[in-house]
Amino acid sequence: MKLNGYHAFLKVFIVFVCLFSEKSNAQQKENLSSHLVYFKTQNGPLWNRHQLDSFIVLRSNKRYSLVPRTIDVEQKGDSLIYDFKLLLDPEPADKNDQPFVGRPLPDFNFKDINGNTVSLEGLKGKPIVINFWFTACVPCIEEMPALNQLKEKYKNSDVVFLSITFENKTVTEFLKKHPFNFTPISGAQEYCDNLVTIFPLTLFINRQGIVQAASHNMPSLYNYQTTRRIDQLDTTGFEKNIDEIQ
Repeated sequence: MKLNGYHAFLKVFIVFVCLFSEKSNAQQKENLSSHLVYFKTQNGPLWNRHQLDSFIVLRSNKRYSLVPRTIDVEQKGDSLIYDFKLLLDPEPADKNDQPFVGRPLPDFNFKDINGNTVSLEGLKGKPIVINFWFTACVPCIEEMPALNQLKEKYKNSDVVFLSITFENKTVTEFLKKHPFNFTPISGAQEYCDNLVTIFPLTLFINRQGIVQAASHNMPSLYNYQTTRRIDQLDTTGFEKNIDEIQ
């Protein structure tokens, strides 16, 4: 009887803790959402989110876009102020300065580092994600864990994930220290020379073989709810691109 009474007490205690935790989380979210959020550059005025978005749209065009990168956050009273810098992000284009989007992906026929044939003809009808990189490219290396997460998320789809580099000898040893779960193709010097002017480059090709989206890198991620920086990149843009080519 004493044991049954203890079990009953334990169940009631667990329920109480769960309810208290949910209430505390709700209150925390409510407190965070009550903050007024502003953005500022080093020498610029305070902007709200609408003003920042409007400025970015106004200063962007078909060839270049402004990309905000959050570098710090401070709290003043009931306000959160995000310090950021604006980077000029050119639209991905080939060596002839022709944008990739809307054009067919140039044909290829490679061997991956395991000796398997990978060709555009063999992948006909499948959505493809191709990441161009090299071993001394710091942004390329920073992206790899996030790209691996994307590969894992879409593992049950028929999306093909390829990584292509112009390098050859150093790739196998490099990948032992920096796992990259895309199908690796090395030694593609001529193909990279014709396509890539800025690394990293990721192309999203639809089932018809047309490049539907292209991007140089993922933006850094800043958690606006907890106001703490986390060691991740924002994959939402890449996820949207993948969803649209399936």
